[in-house]
Amino acid sequence: VESFRSDPLNCAVQKAWLSGLTVLASAGNRGRDGHLTINTPGNDPFVLTVGAMNDLNTESRDDDIVTTYTSRGPSFGDFVVKPDLVAPGNRIVSTLAPGAALASLYPERVVDSHRIELSGTSMATGVVTGAAAMILERNPYLTPDQVKAILMYSTAKLDGEDVFTVGTGYLDVATAVRMTGPNAPL
Repeated sequence: VESFRSDPLNCAVQKAWLSGLTVLASAGNRGRDGHLTINTPGNDPFVLTVGAMNDLNTESRDDDIVTTYTSRGPSFGDFVVKPDLVAPGNRIVSTLAPGAALASLYPERVVDSHRIELSGTSMATGVVTGAAAMILERNPYLTPDQVKAILMYSTAKLDGEDVFTVGTGYLDVATAVRMTGPNAPL
């Protein structure tokens, strides 16, 4: 636990951001320990920090809930408001690299030889990374600050949840992409 101002990983992340790279990080999976549990480099004000939602394996977003494990802000010591937003992160099926250690560590989570089911804020961060790639595909001239602003501004608000748990709200990819087109109001 260290201030984002002096942590070496945070310093590297800030250099990347200031060089024009959009940096995303998971909030961490220590939410059961309460607030002030955001991981480095997710505690950095530059980084787009992602928490996790559980979609309860339904298509409707109406029943989605915040996962118990998603880390909550603010950041320890610096009190930066984090996470910035939340996205699906529970029981996400993703690709499994051949020979990956995860398959032998968690054989019960292997779906087939090419896929694995995992949960965590890292899985939610992958979802938001895909959304960031989609808006950068529409407008490759966006700065990291603009990408972060679009993703945060376009979120669906979650009534009854505090900013230290869900940030600005639930990722809304369709709205973010609409906000990024050639006639978008930026």
